[in-house]
Order: sequence, then structure tokens, then C-alpha cells
Amino acid sequence: MTILSNPHVQWRLDIAWQLGERIRTFPGVQAIVVGGSVARGYADAYSDLELPIFWDELPPDEMRLALVAALRGEFLHGYDGPALEDQLLIDGFQVDLWHNTVAAEEAVFKTVLEDYSTDFGDSNFMDTIRACIPLYGGAIIRQWKQQAAQYPDALALKNIQQHIATFDAAQLGVVAYRDNPTVFYTAISRQQESMFLVLLALNRLYFPTFKWMYQVLATMSIKPMDVERRFRQAFEAPYADAVQDTTHLLHETLDLVKHHFPQLDTAAAARRLAYTRAMYEAV
Repeated sequence: MTILSNPHVQWRLDIAWQLGERIRTFPGVQAIVVGGSVARGYADAYSDLELPIFWDELPPDEMRLALVAALRGEFLHGYDGPALEDQLLIDGFQVDLWHNTVAAEEAVFKTVLEDYSTDFGDSNFMDTIRACIPLYGGAIIRQWKQQAAQYPDALALKNIQQHIATFDAAQLGVVAYRDNPTVFYTAISRQQESMFLVLLALNRLYFPTFKWMYQVLATMSIKPMDVERRFRQAFEAPYADAVQDTTHLLHETLDLVKHHFPQLDTAAAARRLAYTRAMYEAV
């Protein structure tokens, strides 16, 4: 669903513009953006509003309290002292303010684009900048968006190598045999998350959090056939079928890696997928 066609987005954007006009009057504010599900066009009836604010210096407590008062808000869980996030209720609607400095965020670009950080927080910042809607400080955000549009091959390789190391089909069969649904579906979820992280790298996409996994999968051009339906089906099918198709998906994802990054050594991952745990006693 696009921003324009999603009925949950526009009124949240209207609130964002109103709040942005008040926030920008505070000294030290360099840029304000809309982030989260609203910026990505994924908002639903339960979505709050995320407003990252970029300062020249982090605001002291008294300024944060004055900002909350200016927005006519109240702390959702009470004031928690020095923090980088303020969760507020404004007229009964949740608004999350994220505070950071321009300098700290600009350092993330070097960490990701030059040092090839695979940290989820760094990657999510890059995804946030790609998707965000500027409310103030457009020149800064335009420059950041140009940087966030990059995704070096070396970063993709590092991410892929890190996450194919967690591919493990044999363990799925073991937990299915033991008939512990909590452990079984946790194992299925972990394998799906690992595949998702590899597919993000193959598609040169940064980490949007797992919350939006299905929406992002739908946008990918490089992925196993019908992967979104097959991910969902794993939680509805009999254990044996879920193990079989998840194993197929792991192989198909690894085949995509081999095709797009033939220089990457995938032998260890292939051996793990080929390994089958033996039973040591007759059933």
C-alpha cells in the first residue's frame, strides 16, 4: 500500500506538520522528519507517529520538558530522566520523539558506508533516512538521503556472509520431532528472519525492523518465488511440511546468493543445509 492510498497516513501527516511547526522554534533544532510506518506508508489503525529530531546538541532535560509542554503532551509512561526518546500522548494519540545530534547521525554514514557496519541500529537509521518525510531542515535531509541511497557491495557481502552462517535446516527437523510448538515456531521464525536479512542485502535494502518484513518482501525483486505466502504457510502447515518448505527456501535463498555473489564462499552454509541429524535409538 502506498502513502497516497493508505487512509491511515494522511491525518497522521497533518498532525506531524502541526507538531513540526512548534518543534522547529526551539533553539538547536536542525532537522525534523516523519519516520516509522507513516513515512513508509505502512500505517494501520494502531500506528503511532514517530518524529526524529536532529539537534546541534542534545537538549537538556528542562528543554525536553518545555518541548512536551509546547506540544500539549504528557509522558505515556512518566518522565524517565535523560533519554533519547520521549513517548507522549497528545490528545490521546501516541507520538514518539527521537532525539539525536546531527553529528552523531552523520557519523553513522561513515560507519555503514566505509566501515561496513552490520549493526541493526545503524542499518535501521539508513532505512529511516531513505523513507523519511522531511518536516524541517530539508537541505540536511536531502544530503542524507543521497548518502543513504548507497549500499556498497562490500556491505552486502558482509551481511550475507554473517546471516547465511545461521542457516540450519537440521535443527528444524529435531524440534519438529520433539513436538514443542513454542520451540518449533521460534526455530522457524529465526530461519525466516535469517533469510529476510540475506534478501535485504541481495536487494540492497537496509533493515526496516522485522515488524515490516512482509511488506518489504513484497517490494523485493530478488527473492524465492512466492516467499511471502510460503513464510506464512509455515505457521499453518503440518510440522513436516513446514520443515520441508523452509528447507527448500533456505536452499533457494542460498542459490540466489551464489548467482549474485559467485565470489562468496557458500560451501559451509551448503554443508549445514545438507546435514541431517541422526537418530541414535530406534523409534
